[in-house]
Amino acid sequence: MLNLRLTQNRMHVKCGQKAVLFAMLDIEPDQTTQIARRGHHVVLVIDRSGSMMGKRIRDVKEAATNLVRGLAPDDLVSIVTFGSEVTVELSAKYPSSSDIDRAIRSIRAEGGTALHEGMQAAAHLLKSTTPGMVKRMEVFSDGWPNVGPKSDRDFKDLTRSIQNDGVTVDVFGIGSDYNGSLLMFIAELGRGTWEHITDTSQLTNVVNTQVTAMQNTVITSPMLHITLMDGAELATIAMTKPTLQEIDQDQQEVLGNTTSIKIKDIIKDESQTVAMRIAAPTISHPEVAFMTATITDGATQIANETAIISCTNDKELYNMEVDPSPRVILASSEATILYRRGLEGDEEATRIANTIISSLDDPETTRIMSADAQATVINAKQIGGGMGQSMSEEEKKRLLHDTTTIGRRPHQST
Repeated sequence: MLNLRLTQNRMHVKCGQKAVLFAMLDIEPDQTTQIARRGHHVVLVIDRSGSMMGKRIRDVKEAATNLVRGLAPDDLVSIVTFGSEVTVELSAKYPSSSDIDRAIRSIRAEGGTALHEGMQAAAHLLKSTTPGMVKRMEVFSDGWPNVGPKSDRDFKDLTRSIQNDGVTVDVFGIGSDYNGSLLMFIAELGRGTWEHITDTSQLTNVVNTQVTAMQNTVITSPMLHITLMDGAELATIAMTKPTLQEIDQDQQEVLGNTTSIKIKDIIKDESQTVAMRIAAPTISHPEVAFMTATITDGATQIANETAIISCTNDKELYNMEVDPSPRVILASSEATILYRRGLEGDEEATRIANTIISSLDDPETTRIMSADAQATVINAKQIGGGMGQSMSEEEKKRLLHDTTTIGRRPHQST
């Protein structure tokens, strides 16, 4: 069902000496994978604040209508809107219901931006979803939260609670005046995607892409389990593909030698990559399993792979990096995350990111690393090169969005 490929940068370490190892896990459905049809409960969370008045709210309503049309007959749709207050416009109707069109047409823009309470109301609706259905929250907003809870911590706690209930959160940031950093981490914590929408006339196309991915979902709420040899430590882990996501300690469950992490839904024809830095203890055996990666769907094990390391006193062998790609991809992701902080005015973060990227310019490393690794370096360099002192808010949003897709070249945001 899944192709799981585990790549490590070294095959040998020096006997009796601690070492730092880099590993990379590629996860992809195989060609024989069949999509098992499951019903979806989709809640549209629509910003109807005063700043959405005019073309923005008209285009969001059109995109919402088209999203509903793309759903299967047995899916469910709910609609929540938020201005200064939150309104549940519609609760769990089939896509064929005429109530959906009426509810969407009736939305009017006015008031403030109660984003937190809007998401909270949507989460409450999703709690009543029939067991086994896929739960999605689609959030549309063009502003900063200014009514109700509004701190990053408030949203972090709420989104983690939503995600723990098995809900995927996709976010559509509209215009250039919204809080890009906030919407980005809501999408990251919600295991979804953040889309930066400059021209709302293109919103329907972006939404339709999301619906296609939704219908092509193979596994929802999969878990990645990393089991290390005794004495080893998982120093750093990051998802680098399809979108970059920091995985902090709050997102990890640790039991003994095993660290468990919720990863994004597995979608047909879409690969995921996770890169890791591992502090290994002293090794004295010619061959030892230092890491096993396992993917589970609920209580079912779907795939697993084990990485082997050997100790040697042959200097040529223990100094040999057979594949620098895991190290390069993780370093590029760390630099890209630092560039994000630089966009918010942290000059020291930008300086460190530039140092990391310049350290990856070794010709020998470039010669043997993978095309994906080369792409991450190129992408990070372009992000660093695009930063400037007098950037407009639109330019910052566009560049920030580019930092979420380090596995491919920056694209023109819609």
